[in-house]
Formats: sequence, structure tokens, C-alpha cells
Amino acid sequence: MKKMRFDMENFGPWEIDVAPTVYPPREDTELLCRAISRLTGKASKAVEIGCGSGVVSMALSTLGWNVNSYDVNPYAVACSRANVERYGFEHKITVREGGVGEEGWEVPEGTKLIVWNLPYLEPPEEGAPLLEPIEEASMSDLGNGGWSKELLDGLEDSDNEGLTVVVLFRTDPISPSNPDDWLSSGWSSRTLEMERIGDEKLEVLALWKTGSGVMEDREELCESAMDSARGMPNTGWQRIVVEKQISGRGRRGTAWESRPGDLLASWKINREPSEISTPGMLQIGIGGAISESLNCDLKWPNDLISARGEKIGGIMIEANSSDPGFRIGIGINSSPREVGGVSCHGWSGTMGMVSLETVFRIVDGRVSGILENLEMVPDIDQEILEMISWKALSRSLSRGVQAEFGNEKIRIVGIDVNGFLLVEADGYEIVVSDSHSVTWRY
Repeated sequence: MKKMRFDMENFGPWEIDVAPTVYPPREDTELLCRAISRLTGKASKAVEIGCGSGVVSMALSTLGWNVNSYDVNPYAVACSRANVERYGFEHKITVREGGVGEEGWEVPEGTKLIVWNLPYLEPPEEGAPLLEPIEEASMSDLGNGGWSKELLDGLEDSDNEGLTVVVLFRTDPISPSNPDDWLSSGWSSRTLEMERIGDEKLEVLALWKTGSGVMEDREELCESAMDSARGMPNTGWQRIVVEKQISGRGRRGTAWESRPGDLLASWKINREPSEISTPGMLQIGIGGAISESLNCDLKWPNDLISARGEKIGGIMIEANSSDPGFRIGIGINSSPREVGGVSCHGWSGTMGMVSLETVFRIVDGRVSGILENLEMVPDIDQEILEMISWKALSRSLSRGVQAEFGNEKIRIVGIDVNGFLLVEADGYEIVVSDSHSVTWRY
């Protein structure tokens, strides 16, 4: 048994007992504690999976949560109990042996928050030095979707209304536990904290059932999905998917042509853009998040494109002074085709044969991850929104795509807070607000 001091803003100082084979408090523990301290709303009943030394459960209790703590390692259970009792948390924290994958284990009824510092060590390869069995069970990830997928599958048949799941993932290099599994299952995510430690990027995500599990509206035929969205209620997460629209429109009033099987959807966002960011930055951020999931590129400011510059889809934001909030329209081709003699691409060329329903769930989750207003999860940070946007635009630039302003080559250097393009030409920095003034060479 060894003692460690844990002391950070809002939590501690605590002298923690840590037994052999028990994961000690480290940088990732502090990262997770910072993330949970950002949660809003009323604290109630929480679960920590893989409690280790008990530090995160003690942090949750400090924030007002009643916590059921679990670990598959009996030594961790003993350590957590000792640390919890030493600092007087035993009336708010119950520590038990067990966890995801254990026979008979389930999330207690009434739980509103689940927290897990996911094991992200790679499963040991054959012939490699082995961990002790207890260490391997509590510190190594699984293959085939990892422990994250095990938890997700376990939540599928339960009532997840009002449930928030806060998970620390290793996102670079990606571990078997992948946040994308949650997106394709109808969940949304928002980054609370991230940090690069050595060669690894760790990210704490808040996950919730998109729209509290309320299903989207559906129409077979309408004049325009964007116009249909205007008539939706002024509360909640409102969206509509249509099979065919007679007069769908793109930017600057252009017609949007579609085929059966394409995604045609609109969202009525019942809040003002200024609560989160600017309309221009929101449009690019949403496009950037979707392009990452669809394995395609983003052409500034709102086109989803293939690596060769062929259009796959587009994102449009509309607002009227007479209506509260704003609307988002998203159209995405399912397959390649020619439109007006121009070659276009589809998600089948970037993702493979993925169903329309799966693509909608992913897109819905991505839009929700940036825009949905939640009691417990704070809005997306402006810095993270800008990072998502620039990362998406940089993918094609890193492959040598050239931009011209007029007849002059320019260098893209960034995006401003309004979503305008910052470019350098002849040693001068120029702000470009009109996408039609920029020509892209693939």
C-alpha cells in the first residue's frame, strides 16, 4: 500500500491509499475531475464505473452527487472504501465490486449520470508481457468496440431519458472504444475537456440520447423541408426528414436536386445563434463535424465534398426576424451522379453502403452535439468549435488543394469568429466573406 496526495481546484487535498494493481490518480483523473466540475443542473444520483482509488467518486460527492461506485478489482473496492470513509463520504458514496460485463450487473434505477475513465490500454498481444489478471481486467480495453460498446449495448433497453454519460476516451491514437459507435446508435456527444499527454490525446465527452429520445417528424412529400421546419413547435429538439421535396433550395436560392434514398432533413433550433457562436461559425462547425463522420472534406463555407472536390452535400442556415431561433437544412447525396453536367459524389463513396437511417442518426447527433440545449451539459466551447472547423478545412489543404482569389493564388491561414476566411496574398492578410470570390483547384 502506498499513499498519494490528490489536490486540485475544488477537490482535496486528500491523502489517498493506493494498493498494488489499483490504478492511481494521474493526469487523466484530473482531466475527468475538471470535466465533471463543468456539469450544470441539479446533482442527484450518479454511477462511477471503475472507481479505482475512489477519487472521482469523492469529487462527484463534493459536487453534491450521491454515488454508486463499482470496480471489478476487489483491491480497488477496498481502497475506495477506505478513502471514502477517511474523508467522511460514506453517507453519499456506496462502493461495490462489479461493473460492465459482469454477470447480473446493471445501472441502478434513477441514475442521471454515469462516469467512466475508460480503460484504454491496448489488449496484450500474444507473446507480449502479461499484466496481472486483475490489472488486465480493469486497465485494458477490449477489441470489437471496446468497453465503451459494452456499456452502450447495456443501455439500449433501458430508460435513458435525462441520462448523461461522461466518458474519458483516448481519441488519438484511437482505441477500440470509439465515440462513433454512440453516434450511429442515436446518441449525441460534446467535448468537455481534452488534453494531449505524450503521444496520446485524451478527450472527455458528455453523451446523451439525441433529443431525449424523442423521434423526428417524417414526411413523404413537401414543398421544402426548410419551410416545413418553420411550422414545428417552438420548444424541444425539433427536426424533420422528408423523402421528396418539390422546391428544395441551396445557397443563394439555387435549387437542390435529390434522388430517392438521399438525406433531406431540416432542424428548427429553438434558441438564438448568439447563445453559442455566430451563424457563419456554426455553419462551418456543423459541416466540419459531419464531414469527419462521413469521411469526406469540407469546402468553405458549407459544402461537403469528396477528396477530388465533387459535391456530396451542403448545409444551410436560415433565420427570419418574425420567427424565433433559426433553421438548418442539410442535404446529402447517397450515391454519385451528374447534376447539370457536373459530377457529384455520395456517402456510398466515402463510407460504403451505409443506410439512410444510420446517416441521419449520425448527422442528427452531430448537429445536436453543437446546438442542443441541455440542463446538465454546458454549451460547446468557442475554441472547440473553431478547432472542429479548421480541422475540417485543413484536410483538403494538407493534400495540396490550391485557392485563388480573383486570378491570384492565396494561402489560407485561418477562420475568424464570423466564419469568414482569412487568407494571405502578396504579404497582406485579407478577410474573405463571399465564397464565390474564391476558386478551388483540386
